[in-house]
Amino acid sequence: MCALSVTGAGAMGWPALRMRLLGKSSARRTFDGSAYPRPEREQLERYAEAFYGLSRLFQAMPCQKERLGDVDLEELFRGVKEQVCVDCSRREQCWESQYFDSCQIFYDVFEGLRSDGELTAEVRNRLEMQCEYPELLTGVMRDSYAQARIELMWNNRMLEQRAAAGEQIYQTAELLRCMADGFAGAPEQENKIRKKLKRELKLLDVELQNVRVFVCNDERTEIYLLLRADKHVCVSAKAIAEVLSECCGEKMRPAWNCSAAVVSDLTNFHFVQDTKFQIFCGISRITKAGEMVSGDNYAFLQKDTGKVVMSLADGMGSGVQACQESEKVIELLEQFMDAGFPQETAVRMINSCMLLQNQRQMFSTIDLCMVDLYNASCDIIKSGAASTFLYRGNEIEVIPSSAFPAGVMQQSDYENMHRQLGSGSSIIMMTDGVLEALPQEGREQHMAELIGRSATKNAKEYARRLMEKVYLMQKLQARDDMTILVGTIWEK
Repeated sequence: MCALSVTGAGAMGWPALRMRLLGKSSARRTFDGSAYPRPEREQLERYAEAFYGLSRLFQAMPCQKERLGDVDLEELFRGVKEQVCVDCSRREQCWESQYFDSCQIFYDVFEGLRSDGELTAEVRNRLEMQCEYPELLTGVMRDSYAQARIELMWNNRMLEQRAAAGEQIYQTAELLRCMADGFAGAPEQENKIRKKLKRELKLLDVELQNVRVFVCNDERTEIYLLLRADKHVCVSAKAIAEVLSECCGEKMRPAWNCSAAVVSDLTNFHFVQDTKFQIFCGISRITKAGEMVSGDNYAFLQKDTGKVVMSLADGMGSGVQACQESEKVIELLEQFMDAGFPQETAVRMINSCMLLQNQRQMFSTIDLCMVDLYNASCDIIKSGAASTFLYRGNEIEVIPSSAFPAGVMQQSDYENMHRQLGSGSSIIMMTDGVLEALPQEGREQHMAELIGRSATKNAKEYARRLMEKVYLMQKLQARDDMTILVGTIWEK
């Protein structure tokens, strides 16, 4: 068992493209407030439009078919005729003077094979009266129908993978459009900060080369400074943050990817708004009896957007294969969320990724909780996951899920909920092995009672106490992998 302490976050850093722009071209650009070109925004918008166009091509492709269509049946009948009727003495009679009767008997035989695999007595009698080789015809049609079903299945699989790829392309276009909006900038605020900051930094023997301010959608302000200090001078990034806070009128701090100190080399510095809240996280896990590894995986991700992501994935079954599936989901979640994808987009991308590679029909649940440390709110996304419990004061809210796990449906199936929390609130996430250890009647209510009796301010101890009670109920013999995540929010 382990615990992770997270002490607040600010706004998320931009990719290498932005850093390259800031580090090179921005240093040579002058800003007067009236002319404020944004070529990087226009370029990203062109990229987004190109990806939108590509996704529309994928959407225009044929849809999946649940059954063979008329064209498929005509092709199937043509093949049967070539094998059975080609040397038959009644060929001209069946397919010229009695064409419609022959077609009808073919359809009736086909319907019998498709429904239950056998022909009714009536259809069999009609077939014997119509055809000289009824057994041969039935056998060939049965084989042809089975082959057509296999081809239909593989065609549907290919179309499913195309649709998944199209979904990924569309979500990439959405992210590029969102990034383009973030390049809008705030020229008036930049000029205001530049004048004050340049004067204050000069007293510290630090030269300000450039200021960039970004606000993307509803995210908080993030500020980039291009700085260098005089020779033999070293000023910490925290000291710069204090000066910046006075200049912009709000508390700022260095981002997690920010350099530690200003030296004589020209360097980019990234500052974000400080958060009002912090979160402490705890984890407790038990592997299924007889297994070497757990099929559950989890992650805590601290972002520079002032948000912390708690994620939990449960692979189908237990053991190594289940662990591989859930581990894959957690890794993808971390990569997508760290890259700046919205959580809904991340879940859709993961679902399409699993559809593209899911040859073994292995699936994984997704349980995702993103906590905003500026206002103590949280967004919860569940895809086939066990219930989540929110403990606020003396109230315990149960958030269930009825969605399918990732990789089951072509269209991602998930549930999204928003809740407002406060200082002292706790988020308790768990895999289904924990809930299934409780009596079947009223499991969520029983778990809520255990959560209330186990409550403590220490997140690590909270998770340990809760798992200990559940484990004792199973007489120290876990019937499934069990994982409990606890996140407790406190005001700074």
